[in-house]
Amino acid sequence: MTGRTQPLEVMIVGAGITGLALGLVLHQKGVRVKVIDRQPLPEFVASAGFDQRIYAMSLASEGFLRRAGGWQDMDRTRIQPILGMKVQGDRDGRFSLTPHDGQTSPMGWIVEAGAMSSALHRYQKKVAPELLETGVTVSAVHEKERSLEVHLSQGQCWQTRLLVAADGLHSDLRERFGIPAYFSPYGHRAVVANYRISGEHGGVARQWFVPGEVIALLPLPGQRVSLVWSAQSDHAQALLAMSPAQRTQALQQQVGYELGLLEEISVPADFELRRMNVARWIAPRFALVGDAAHGVHPMAGQGLNLGLQDASCLADTLMARGPGPDCGDRSLLRRYERARREPVAVMQGLTGGLAHLFSASRSQWGWVRNWGMNRLEGCSWLKDELVRYANR
Repeated sequence: MTGRTQPLEVMIVGAGITGLALGLVLHQKGVRVKVIDRQPLPEFVASAGFDQRIYAMSLASEGFLRRAGGWQDMDRTRIQPILGMKVQGDRDGRFSLTPHDGQTSPMGWIVEAGAMSSALHRYQKKVAPELLETGVTVSAVHEKERSLEVHLSQGQCWQTRLLVAADGLHSDLRERFGIPAYFSPYGHRAVVANYRISGEHGGVARQWFVPGEVIALLPLPGQRVSLVWSAQSDHAQALLAMSPAQRTQALQQQVGYELGLLEEISVPADFELRRMNVARWIAPRFALVGDAAHGVHPMAGQGLNLGLQDASCLADTLMARGPGPDCGDRSLLRRYERARREPVAVMQGLTGGLAHLFSASRSQWGWVRNWGMNRLEGCSWLKDELVRYANR
């Protein structure tokens, strides 16, 4: 391959879940597509414990992953259906969500990041072994009359109609194309760990809004839950400095004993919470998807779901193009950008606004948020709409 130009319709940089799933869907539709990544994809080894990196996946995300082909290869014993949600305020405010009337499927799924990525990779190796190349980076991009010439670090040269950046929040490719990204820290860090419980979670995801912070316990298979504690940065560091027993006691004091006794079963980790916006989603023959295009607060667990919606929208836009335009046609990319910019902005505004409201410690905001929860609890049609929206 070195030394001669290879023709493609689409090249995707980044073989995470979003990038690889997009590549598989396009490949199955007959598109000449290549996915590259700087790192070899690690093999996921299932253990008695669970990966700390988990995703709450919507039914729409499940549908796209079924199109890609990876979902069917998942180990069903390591997938937890979400059967409901309970949210509790710092006083008497609370509300719950369940599948709306007539819905027989779960509200979503909890999956391990490593298991999902590995399932996609296994399927890719089986049906499209030439689709993915790892251990390479983009060294140069040159604009031609109706294509981009992409040079890789190991000497290969590809000519593609469309180049897609799926290389994450700190996308090198986005920077190479001169697209500004704007980061806004929330002043919080998320502390994550897994716990064994003596009670039963019933497949229900739980959130507690305590003064200045948000705590979520997400159900895992068996008597296990995954903690996401959105804490002010100094408190997050204090939590990490505690012993497992001290940390468990601090958590138990906040969430009570509805799930029984808690026992920490993984080493905790943390990450900074930041919002990220881009000035634009596209450039000539270039498009952003997933974390390269946006970053949201993890409160609603929508980060990967938004990325897979990007991939689904881009794939559908390309497949509906007709015989005239090629995959990098400007009108197609503008259509994709218009379709995705608004729903992402809405989700960023919703999660960011709720994060500020529910992390505020001022008493007047505490009254507002608890009153709002109780009003929502008594409004069944609005709760059904929330469930439908979350599964789009």
